[in-house]
Amino acid sequence: MAKNKEPLTYRQNVSRQEAYRIIKAVGCPLAIFALALFTISSFANFGTKLICPASGAMWIMGVIVATAMPSMRNATLVHSMTTITIYFLALLGLKMVLGVVSGVSAEMIAASYNQVIPTATGNTIPGYIQNLLWFTAVLLPVGEISYQAKQFFQFKKTQNREKTFNRVRGLRDNGRGNAVHR
Repeated sequence: MAKNKEPLTYRQNVSRQEAYRIIKAVGCPLAIFALALFTISSFANFGTKLICPASGAMWIMGVIVATAMPSMRNATLVHSMTTITIYFLALLGLKMVLGVVSGVSAEMIAASYNQVIPTATGNTIPGYIQNLLWFTAVLLPVGEISYQAKQFFQFKKTQNREKTFNRVRGLRDNGRGNAVHR
């Protein structure tokens, strides 16, 4: 018996690559979550009633598809996080552009271009940007959820087809097919 009764443990320092992977695996989703909280709070009621459920649905659908498709897990999670990040950044960017453009009148545009511009144009530009904001807030999540659902059902269909082909190959290899190849 050894005098020292401490359990023997193997210790190895974490390499830089391992530390980077850990920080990336934890840091990226946390940064996206912080961006989500900032975006939702900056849009006030629009954020809590539309952006929050839409982004939550994108997160949930990405997790479901990543769980159901283990061979595509990394690609699915990277795609989901990238799309969600683009969603929040696009919404914040459009909000900033709308804030800048909404203070511009038709007279200001006419003075900067040294050309006569109808007064309706000054009101039209913020309207277009506001519509673009609505389209981004609604259509991007719908498109992402549809894409993930398509990936999921296409994967399931491919899996069923592969099982069928493997079963047929197994019958052929175990049956008469072996006698011909002798």
